Amino acid sequence: MSEALASHALIIVGAGHAGGRAALTLREEGYAGRLILIGDEPHLPYERPPLSKGVLQGTADLAGCSLCDSVRLAELGIEHIAGNPVTHLDPQHHRLQLNDGQWLPYAGLLLATGGRARRLPQEQAHVLYLRTHDEALALRSALQPGTRLVVVGGGFIGLEVAATARGLGCEVTVLEAGPRLAGRVLPPVISQALLELHRQHGVDVRLNVTLESIQADAVLLADGQRLPCDRVVVGIGMQPNVELATAAGLDVGQGIRVDAQLRTSAPDIYAAGDVCEFRLGGLYQRQETWRNAEAQGRHAALSLLGREAPFEALPGFWSDQYDWGLQTVGVITPLTVSRTLPDGGLLLFYLDADRHLQGACGWARGNSVAKDIKLCERLISARLPLDIASLANPELSLKQLLRG
Repeated sequence: MSEALASHALIIVGAGHAGGRAALTLREEGYAGRLILIGDEPHLPYERPPLSKGVLQGTADLAGCSLCDSVRLAELGIEHIAGNPVTHLDPQHHRLQLNDGQWLPYAGLLLATGGRARRLPQEQAHVLYLRTHDEALALRSALQPGTRLVVVGGGFIGLEVAATARGLGCEVTVLEAGPRLAGRVLPPVISQALLELHRQHGVDVRLNVTLESIQADAVLLADGQRLPCDRVVVGIGMQPNVELATAAGLDVGQGIRVDAQLRTSAPDIYAAGDVCEFRLGGLYQRQETWRNAEAQGRHAALSLLGREAPFEALPGFWSDQYDWGLQTVGVITPLTVSRTLPDGGLLLFYLDADRHLQGACGWARGNSVAKDIKLCERLISARLPLDIASLANPELSLKQLLRG
């Protein structure tokens, strides 16, 4: 970084979880210079997982989801710009332009622009989405007892909304285009368990269906079926906000591409969170998870401060469905060993050719599988060759395997 740039600010574009965590980490790590956090939403940085659960249920509010309050932000000297988004990025001159025409120079820049809900071509008043806090509030007011709700998309957002809506007394139908629920990220046995759980709770789950059109009071399927409904929630994935990076000439694939330090193809610009496309196991990928936003937000802050450590955090996610919990860590491999847990739970282990644990997936009541997943994380780090029969044996604790 040149001497001329040293006096400029560090700027974070995107005031969501990853951007907010990066800003807080910069202060925690002793950065005392000017720090600017620019967000599209009017709110302070917050976490998104509660949106489909506590916020929809009315048991959580924005303050409970936020990474910090405005008093803390002011104490830390973090300048929060809301309602004045970045419209142009000029990497050559280390500056960016806001919607009001103002140019801001930067010494280092983090792009944590996240994404937006992928939308259907036909926009109608009773078609709702869930990506932001304000969208969660709009959906919450629509979920009244007896409301006939159609959820388009059988991924985690759609299924969590379905579970919450059932708890609020709605009649719920889930439409999934694929042959199973959350098929992109879950093994078939867990997809089947999810399907059975939702049907037990009265959700009408339809697989292998194609949406033809949405009317004012019904959804039409390609096979001619007409499903009367009051509201439609669409959960068909996220569209990463790469437009700013693309227009500035950065290397962009399915997200903003970065190296091991989360550096983009432009000098002094980094990326983190849902919009970041990084290498894992040699392949580029994005991860739209709480864990990734938290870990990459922290790591990008360290990279902005000149630390050269590679980003090596294990991937993982969780989802709460009624009174059951799903947790994963690491990566999926072809060699899978399963262990039955009490009350119909299941733990899947993914091994490499040398029988080292590479990943795990747990499904059980409540949060009971969390301790097993924590132990699996330690087994992955330990790189011990594991005995397949011992892994499958529910009588043998994972702590014993960790001790070798």
